[in-house]
This record gives sequence, C-alpha cells and structure tokens, in this order.
Amino acid sequence: MLGLRRASSNRESNSLTGRFAAILPMPSTSWFTWTGVRERGSSRRSSPFEGMIRRSTAMTWSESMSASRFDPTIPAIYVRENFEPADRLAVVVLNKRTNSVIQRIATAEAIAEPAFQAWLHHRNEHDRSEIYISMNALHANATGRTKRDIAAIRHIYLDFDTDGTAAVERLLKRGDTPKPNYLINTSPDKWQVIWKVAGFGKDQAENLQRGLARGVGADPAAVDCARVLRLPGFENHKYNGAHTVRAERLGSDRYSPDHFPIFSSEEHIKIEPARLAAGNRVRDSLSQSERDWAYAKRALARGEKPESVAAAIANHRRKDKPDPEYYAELTVRKAQDVLRSQDIGPQRPLR
Repeated sequence: MLGLRRASSNRESNSLTGRFAAILPMPSTSWFTWTGVRERGSSRRSSPFEGMIRRSTAMTWSESMSASRFDPTIPAIYVRENFEPADRLAVVVLNKRTNSVIQRIATAEAIAEPAFQAWLHHRNEHDRSEIYISMNALHANATGRTKRDIAAIRHIYLDFDTDGTAAVERLLKRGDTPKPNYLINTSPDKWQVIWKVAGFGKDQAENLQRGLARGVGADPAAVDCARVLRLPGFENHKYNGAHTVRAERLGSDRYSPDHFPIFSSEEHIKIEPARLAAGNRVRDSLSQSERDWAYAKRALARGEKPESVAAAIANHRRKDKPDPEYYAELTVRKAQDVLRSQDIGPQRPLR
C-alpha cells in the first residue's frame, strides 16, 4: 500500500513518521540528470517526472541533498506538462520581507522559456520571494486574476495545511476519486493534490473542490478557481529554513466530471457551518483560512461593515498570502453566504 513520507527542512536529515513508507520520492542525481531514456521493451518516451519517480526512491532525502542541486528546468517541465502552450496564466511573486507582490500574466509557453524562468529563479534565490502560478487558464484580454477572468478549468486541486500527510493518505484511499496527477509537497506535512481535467465549468469545479475538501480535511477556503498554487522546483521560505517544493507525477490521464463524486450546493450550506462550529471547540485544529472565516462570520454578525472586515483580514495576512486583498474579499463573501443561509446578522453587500 502506498504511504506518505512527511517532509523535513532541507537542513534536516530524513526521517519516516509512523507507519508511512515513501510515496513522495526525494530527489536524487538521476532526477536532475534524466535525459529521456526509453523503458526496456517500450517505444514510449518517458516523462522527466516518471524518471524522477522510478529511480529516486532508493535514496533518502539527506543523501539526495548531498548528491545534487535541484534542476532549474523542473518548473518549466511542470508548466509544459500541465497547460496548453497558448494558455494565459498568472505568475505571482511574493516577497514577504518587503510585502511586495508582482503579478505577471503570460502564456504557458512564455513562462516556460529560459528568460522567464531565470527571472523567477533570481527572485526566489536572491530575493527569497515565493513563486506561485494560477492553475486555470485566463481569458485573452484578462488583466487580473478573478473568477470572471478564468477562461478554462485545467485542474481540480486541494490544499492540505493541517495534518496534511494523514489527510492525503485518506484521500488516496477513497474509492470514488481518481488517482491524482500530482502530489506537491510544499513544506513539512503540507501538501497540494492536483488533477488534470477537462469539461468542467467554473462553478462545477469549485463545488467539487468544496465537497472534497470537506470530506478529506483539506483547506475549505482554498477552492476558488482563480487560486494560485506554489510552482514546484522553487524554495518555500515561509518557515524556518528553506523547503524545496517537490512534485511527484502519478499519471498523465485527464479527467472529466464523470470521474468524480457529485456534491450539491445545498449540502455545503448545511454542513460547512456545522463543521466550523465543531472546529471552534478544538481551536488548535483550525487552519489559517478557517480562523479567518470564523472571524469574518463573527464580525459580520456583529454588524461590522464587510469592507472593514476584509481590510482587517488582508492586513493580518499580508505576509502569508500572495494576494491578500483577493483572499480577504473571498473570505468575507463566503462568510456572508453562510450567514444568509442561516438568516443571521445584517446583509450588507461587499462593494
């Protein structure tokens, strides 16, 4: 049975936690020097990620770290494997020391080019900036990154911030969900799970992500279709020490809505408040997003203006989110939706 290995800092030695075996292989020299050999008896040319998975499992993380630096081409490979060349995507560069946010919109083909990648690597290595990429394609004339700007759903995704290893383990055991295309380890015990998809509408994708998040313990606020996720191959500087964002490619299939379970919108409205109330009784189990959501609900129920609540959340999360204003506005809107469903508090629109 597959299991998950909890990540540790690049400066720490490798250790296995509990009964988990290694499903996320840590990089070996072969990950970064893979040249596309053919498998014996096969005419199919393997993917660089398949080479990484196939040959790196014998090495521990500490061994691999001493063997080789990370291949700077990994982010470009990931972009090319996940998007059409003409897909317009948002790349967000967040410097938490200066609170500066740069968002650039370009095609997947342009983002994967050496010059663009060199700029991202410079920002990540020398400025210690965090690197994010949108997971769905934007309209040709989009100048921002909102739900309205999304032209095509390319991925279904979940973000696991709390007890992530155990939560992903539960997800992989579900019988009603297809095998993910990628497992992304962003830092110790924190994961992102990615499916490549086609045929989804925006509301349909968000509804599915809400249902899955509730069922397996993923972040319930990280389900909007305009979200950016970390780009594999770059360093995560959020915590003490640097953590390289690592990807395991599990498959290349592209899934349709028929491959996933169906969740009704009414089901979310009824269950999410109950889940939040239960979480409030065990405060330490709440994720950052759930705390913000709970705060927004309380503040709105007291009659505070939505704009003031959103501004407070954005200011508090300025160093944690690539786009704190967008995150705060989304959190407040979700809190308003729940309050309306419960007929609680004043119903001022968020302008």
